[in-house]
Amino acid sequence: MELRHLRYFVAAAEEKNISRAAKRLHISQPAVSRQIRDLEGELGVQLFKRLRDGLELTDAGNTALVHAREVLRQSVVMDKAMDPFRDKSALATLAVGYIPTMLPDVLAYALRTFEQLHADTRIQIYEMVPAQQVVAMRRDEIDVGLLGMPWSAIEGEFATRVIKRVPMAVIVPADHALASRSSIDLVDLQNEPFISFHEDQFPGRPELLERMFGHVSTPPEVVAKARGHSELLGLVAAGRGVAFAPSDLYAFPHVGVVFVTLGHPQLTLEASAIWKRERETPQLRSFVDIMVQGA
Repeated sequence: MELRHLRYFVAAAEEKNISRAAKRLHISQPAVSRQIRDLEGELGVQLFKRLRDGLELTDAGNTALVHAREVLRQSVVMDKAMDPFRDKSALATLAVGYIPTMLPDVLAYALRTFEQLHADTRIQIYEMVPAQQVVAMRRDEIDVGLLGMPWSAIEGEFATRVIKRVPMAVIVPADHALASRSSIDLVDLQNEPFISFHEDQFPGRPELLERMFGHVSTPPEVVAKARGHSELLGLVAAGRGVAFAPSDLYAFPHVGVVFVTLGHPQLTLEASAIWKRERETPQLRSFVDIMVQGA
């Protein structure tokens, strides 16, 4: 039995779902399932009841969970106790969660520049939707999150800095009547079905749409919700509706859709970095500064 078996078991027990546990651990679902089966085989007990909609701990699983958490807690204590004896020349790590639109320009530039200035620190990046970044931040699994515009529920919880401001664009199917326009006003979209991001992945999107359509009398009808940028583009290409997105999404493959400038009102989306104030380091501050400089 290894510590990873216990970590996977605890994540599955807390999430009550293999898929969510895999996302939390940044590994594949089969890997989580396999490690849990191995642990059950080694212990000779069934830890979970496999239900249609998730997992439920057995009595043996509940007992094992108490012990697993204690073992993991003790491992953290031991790991910290060994700090004075470790090789101080070893590389430090800065873990960064990001949404895809931050990668091509801001994040790629920052990675190159930071490594030239800080040879003693390694950057590890993880693609995550904003909700995953906040969860990972709270668990100290990442040091910096690049999540677009922070939403009201987390304002004040983290240190925040705007990295760049991106004009908002309208994405329409390539055969849409508005696709040939050089710009679209918000009033032109009042009767259009909308595709938005799912709020459990991109919190704050409903309030963002509401704020944007405060300029007109009729709120949008959201007919579908995407859980990622590629899914959003695919739904628009399929003709399900139109969507708002930061104009830098244009850099991604977008067959079957057209990006049109939003004429009036001209709206921008703030792409921001967040981090825990108590975990701020000189390297973290430098990394954020570099991103701002490169934006």
